[in-house]
Amino acid sequence: MEQRIHKTDLLKFLKGECTPEESIEINQFLKTAAGQNTLNELLNEHWELAKDGEIDPSILSEWKREWSLKFINEPAKVVSEKKRTDLTMVFRYAAIFTALILGIGIYQVSTKRSDATQMKGKELVQRNPMGRHSNFSLADGTHVYLGPGSTLSFPEKFLGNTREVQLEGEAYFEVTKNKEKPFIIYSHQIRTQVLGTTFKVSAFKDGPVLVSVTSGRVKVDRIESGQVQQLAVLLPGEQVSYHAQSGIHKSNFNIENIKNWKQGQLVFDGTPLLELTTQISRWYNVSITISTEKLKQIPITVTLDGNMPVSKFLDGLSASFGFHYTLQGRTITIY
Repeated sequence: MEQRIHKTDLLKFLKGECTPEESIEINQFLKTAAGQNTLNELLNEHWELAKDGEIDPSILSEWKREWSLKFINEPAKVVSEKKRTDLTMVFRYAAIFTALILGIGIYQVSTKRSDATQMKGKELVQRNPMGRHSNFSLADGTHVYLGPGSTLSFPEKFLGNTREVQLEGEAYFEVTKNKEKPFIIYSHQIRTQVLGTTFKVSAFKDGPVLVSVTSGRVKVDRIESGQVQQLAVLLPGEQVSYHAQSGIHKSNFNIENIKNWKQGQLVFDGTPLLELTTQISRWYNVSITISTEKLKQIPITVTLDGNMPVSKFLDGLSASFGFHYTLQGRTITIY
């Protein structure tokens, strides 16, 4: 007979995401030899993943012991003693315990932080949806201006010898100076390291990573397969861009443009309309389509107030650069 329940179903069950009917079916399956084998395979896979994430072996061993006692052995014992046993509490415990194992294991593998002490600290996440930006302070006093569609992961407290955060998207940092404890930002394969300065990092998925410095000194490296390649050491007014396809490009920029960004101004200097609309889409949480390739390449030089209605500055842009647009709900078409 074909097996109807697989590891993905068990994982869903352990996370508490199954319906009551699905839970009953999986409970029955786990009483069989095939069920126990499938469960063991799932657990072994994720324990191996946790090991790769450098979790303390003693902690891992304790997890295994508790899991065996609470999840595998306990239900069999209860079933034999009571004809009508409600396994809800046992499996609820299992779901929480599994989330702990898988969550910590995957977190360790994905971050690969160098400071083992910091890895064990409580991780916080600030996630901005499209159309929303925010500013806040970290535990060391560093101030962050986080852009729309961006996520910053950081520890509740900076332990160990470094201050490490992880950025997906764009943010402007005003880093509290500490010569003994470097501030490090991980963005995909790029590591940005400072002691105390102000700068902006843009690192959206599938796009280039751009680091722009407004004060102080910033070191930018590329890390891949354990190898470190220095991309640049930047001073105020300098920026470096890296993309796997286009490579490394270092240039100068107007510092005031970056400073204005944190105040909600969007500055474009000869920017193709397609690139401009990509930023506008994140800022206003809208979808923008440009009808022709020729329009996509129109160079735009303009400073926009990101707090004004999207229709107002589209009126200004269309009048200045000779295109038309329609706005329906959150969808904009430029033609």
